[in-house]
Amino acid sequence: MLKKLGALLLSTVLLVSLAACGEKDNSNVNSDETETPVETQADSSNQYDVEDEADVVIIGGGGAGMAAAIEAVDQGAEKVIIVEKLPILGGAMRMRTGQFSAPDTTIQKEEGLTEDSKERYKEAIMGYAYLHGGKPIEYIIDTYVDNSTEAWEWIYDMGVKDYDFVTDEDGSKAIINSGHMPYDYKRTYVPLPKEGSEISNPAIEVMEKRIDDEDKIKVYTSVEGRKLLHDDKGHVNGAEGLSANGEKYHFKANKGVIMTTGGYAGNPLLFEEYAADLNNLISAALPSGDGYGLKMMQELGASLTDEAMEWIETYPKGILNKNSTTTGTNGSTGTYYAGGILVNINGERFVNEVAWDDEVRNAALKEQPENYMYEIYTDTIFEATKDMQRGMYDAFTEGGQYEDYIISGNTLEELAENIDVPVAIFVETVNKYNEHVETKTVDELGREFEKKENENRVEAVNKIEGDRFYAVRIQPIVLSSRGGILVNEYNQVMTKDEVVIPGLYAAGEVVGQMWGRTIAPGVAMNGVMAFGRFAAKNVMTIDQAEEYSVAPASDTFAESLFEKAAVDVSAGAFENLEDGTYNGSAEGMYGDVEVEVTVEDGKVSKIDITNHEETPGISDLAIENIPKDIIEAQSSEVDSYSSATVTSVAIMEAVRDALNK
Repeated sequence: MLKKLGALLLSTVLLVSLAACGEKDNSNVNSDETETPVETQADSSNQYDVEDEADVVIIGGGGAGMAAAIEAVDQGAEKVIIVEKLPILGGAMRMRTGQFSAPDTTIQKEEGLTEDSKERYKEAIMGYAYLHGGKPIEYIIDTYVDNSTEAWEWIYDMGVKDYDFVTDEDGSKAIINSGHMPYDYKRTYVPLPKEGSEISNPAIEVMEKRIDDEDKIKVYTSVEGRKLLHDDKGHVNGAEGLSANGEKYHFKANKGVIMTTGGYAGNPLLFEEYAADLNNLISAALPSGDGYGLKMMQELGASLTDEAMEWIETYPKGILNKNSTTTGTNGSTGTYYAGGILVNINGERFVNEVAWDDEVRNAALKEQPENYMYEIYTDTIFEATKDMQRGMYDAFTEGGQYEDYIISGNTLEELAENIDVPVAIFVETVNKYNEHVETKTVDELGREFEKKENENRVEAVNKIEGDRFYAVRIQPIVLSSRGGILVNEYNQVMTKDEVVIPGLYAAGEVVGQMWGRTIAPGVAMNGVMAFGRFAAKNVMTIDQAEEYSVAPASDTFAESLFEKAAVDVSAGAFENLEDGTYNGSAEGMYGDVEVEVTVEDGKVSKIDITNHEETPGISDLAIENIPKDIIEAQSSEVDSYSSATVTSVAIMEAVRDALNK
């Protein structure tokens, strides 16, 4: 049984609320320092507020971009620029504890696990990749496997080795992880965040420290890449950016540009173009993962991996965010690993709850009426998850992050009424399930009822019985995308005719068809390290092609796929306000957002946010600007900040609450 899991599996609501203004301390963008003058490759009539130059420019400051920046310096770059749309580095990885995998590692050797190899690892990855009709690009997997051990050892030696790890019942750090289809060998590693850290992923934390300490890396946060630039020979030599407050940037790249902008799972307008069955699903992907980086490359002729564009990763573990109909959290109780069950709105079980393949449960859930289900468990079952899945246990316990999502009852009948499922059918479902637990017989859905060898989980060893009965509503959730840009074996971006666009590289989720449809455990996060470093090595060492004829791809995305719907401010326009001071509140990310609203001469003149529990440095953009926007519009309906939607809405609702008293 797992002894530690910390925040594992907690892709928290923060994933849909990352936004703020303000740059990292080492950016110096707003300082009085004179920026290096550079020759602008864009239209000479274009005026920039900030211009800067480096050997390598990296668009996207998630895990792949951070790894690329560090490696570029290690490869001899005198200066590297990271351009990040969000106010902080780390992207989705920052908020996910997650798992890494690699063969023939120091951890394995220390624990006497000497039978692993890259060949064996590749065979396992390819087995996953071809599941459910997936067709991976094999040379990309070859690149990953060749660099996988070095990538893990790199981040391990950088400081991850000093963190606690999830261990199995034998105390091994190399594990077969609960909740995932297992490898045939222990090669998965789950480092845990340190107590009190605001960064869930130790890999991001150690890279951020290295970047903060590195004078040769300059970071621009809250700046979005908007356009790639090139010289008259077609060599990519820079990019244009736009800050959250409207400033225009020009970044010149002497060696080349690495695109690490992530996927498009945060943009329903885009992914629904390719996957019609994903309509009305909720998304836990970062809103910054809108696919605009793909468009930037398409404008220079880059090709998409067309077949994979419809491969959108969804999981049967979505919890709808409060104040939202479209965003959510990847956060299951995991109680079905200790005897809990899943039922649809008819009160019926419909799938083997502990099937290793998430896609099996996901497909079954999509076929259910209204596409949602309830996790059913008891106090006894919940306690059994304490050591298995400690992160989720803490989140759903009394006072935990997801406590408000739990529905309960003193009896099965009361619980059925509270979740609005047919009482008689629900009780019969539970009784039938309990009979199989009692007799240890395989049920009609193929679920078994005993612990298996070499698997860090239990089967249905507990009946649905106890002093208290619980339910949590779950629906399919979008996490990431599998499609993206086409690259060659050196991570150079290519056209549909496989012509290299000189000076342009890509790494991370922005690259398409890397893993097929199904990702093997631990390769996504370790792949971030491997591909980010690999792209940086190549941009520093590979000579550019002599000439390239720049022309946009025929299927370049329309700008409309990236536009936000306009807000009708008249819907919340203030009318007949009486002068005075009013207090109101509304539910935010982790607690109430409280405001004090001052009305003078019949108009809102001041809004103070007097108390909130929003994450510092993450929701600052909404905290700072929504009150100003409301005052300017004299309306409680204003544009929310897309990466801080929950905070934005909470402030607007708190103002309405104050003025309605």
